[in-house]
Amino acid sequence: MEKMVIANDEFFVPVRQMLEEGHSVTIPVKGFSMLPFIRGERDLVVLEPVGEVRPDDIVLFHIGPEKGGRYVMHRVLSVAGDRVEIQGDGVPVNRERVLRSQIFGKAVSILRDGEKAVDPYSPRELRKVHLWQALRPVRRYLLFIYRNLPWNRRWLKPQYAEALKQYED
Repeated sequence: MEKMVIANDEFFVPVRQMLEEGHSVTIPVKGFSMLPFIRGERDLVVLEPVGEVRPDDIVLFHIGPEKGGRYVMHRVLSVAGDRVEIQGDGVPVNRERVLRSQIFGKAVSILRDGEKAVDPYSPRELRKVHLWQALRPVRRYLLFIYRNLPWNRRWLKPQYAEALKQYED
């Protein structure tokens, strides 16, 4: 199967428009920032228009032009008024602060391998998330081990090579 690569903005502008019109949208995932819960190039995410934003929500948001002007999906850590603190599950250190107005979609389902629906807010999934968050001080090492497991190296290595190539261009 031939793969087509579309620029982040070109892909997400119509996605954003459909969400703002009240539709749900299913999108493929690219990248590693939500490992180990969402795997890029394997999983699909079903998004709905965002209503209330709460901790543990997985949201799609737009980073302003001062930080590259791209669309990203991460997990909400805290909400204080209009300010939202966000971090990817696969990001060991960096947290981002965005305005509520920058968030326009909320994940309501993860389709593992594009087929098996997983509720990211089920008690079981949230227990795993809270354990993972408690392990934040050692997350970097756990992610290194996870990425280097023999069955993960096959799919991760090509993705890392592609990501590094994009930064070199």
